[in-house]
Amino acid sequence: MLIVVSGPDRVGKSTLIAQMAEAAKVKTFVSHHSAPPSNQDNIFDFYREDVIKWRASGAPLAIFDRAWPCSYILEQHRRRNAGHFEDLVDLEIWLNDEVGAVVHLAQLRPWHWSAPLHIEELREEFPDASPWFIRDELVARMQEHKTYSEELMSFYDDVTMFPSVCLSRTYEAEEALKLCKAALRRVGE
Repeated sequence: MLIVVSGPDRVGKSTLIAQMAEAAKVKTFVSHHSAPPSNQDNIFDFYREDVIKWRASGAPLAIFDRAWPCSYILEQHRRRNAGHFEDLVDLEIWLNDEVGAVVHLAQLRPWHWSAPLHIEELREEFPDASPWFIRDELVARMQEHKTYSEELMSFYDDVTMFPSVCLSRTYEAEEALKLCKAALRRVGE
């Protein structure tokens, strides 16, 4: 099973993933993804590469910390393009053929939950910045948080061929894993 964890910045995705990997009680392949490399033929190639590495590892479970939903959404938001929609569909067809058992897991939080963490991060990242700069960066992150959360739900409803689970509060890792397995059962996996 491949679990693809998505959500806005500073909502607890990495913490949840670490806890899920520990709670799984099986060998788990975990991969964190940031922005797609600009030197590959296809924007989604590095996700394919990680799926191939996971399959070669023999681990029955893989958890991706951010992946193609993030690239698809943020390409549209940050770079003002179509998010490489056709390439995304090709990737999902390939995943369906190669993996089959794929489930999306969204970790969503209200902005007020994340905002203090963003302020802390901004002050660490820009220690000499003026208050107006921190404020402007915080507002940009607030807007991205809202857009990303809304677009992620649209992605689950209208784009992906795989089931999704949405968490809007803190869940124990075991419960999150159970919800992912149940989502797969609902679609016949």
